[in-house]
Amino acid sequence: MQSQIYPYIAFNSAKEAIEYYQDVFGATEVYRISPQLEQAKQFGLPEDLNLEDLTMHAGFTVLGMKIECSDAFSGNAEPSGQISLMLDINNEDPESVKAADNFYKHLEESGQVEITMPFEEQFWGGKMGGFTDKYGINWMLHTSPWSQSQDHKND
Repeated sequence: MQSQIYPYIAFNSAKEAIEYYQDVFGATEVYRISPQLEQAKQFGLPEDLNLEDLTMHAGFTVLGMKIECSDAFSGNAEPSGQISLMLDINNEDPESVKAADNFYKHLEESGQVEITMPFEEQFWGGKMGGFTDKYGINWMLHTSPWSQSQDHKND
């Protein structure tokens, strides 16, 4: 079976959130689609809204991993402590290790995330750290040798 799973996050303003992730997380490959008038009507949005400020669908990558998002047209943009997004990096690739270290350093220096677990060596042979972004979303940064991981045996 060929399949994928992507985090899909609802924001009060996905346009603003994407700018935050570009600045603080170094998000790349950004795209954003605003709703057309017909779609805005389907969502019951007031006719006088600037549709260019709204986001019907968008996406970006962080450390090469794809994240999807949109505005919370249903009204629910509350984070859940039940889910964390883990950015998993192969520490057998020197470029990836450097990117993860630089990413974490930038997060720390930005002052725009709450560090919940320092990015440090762990007993299982990798590094792991945790942080919460300004939207209350919990993230983990993890590096380990993929050649020894059950999750990456076929990579």
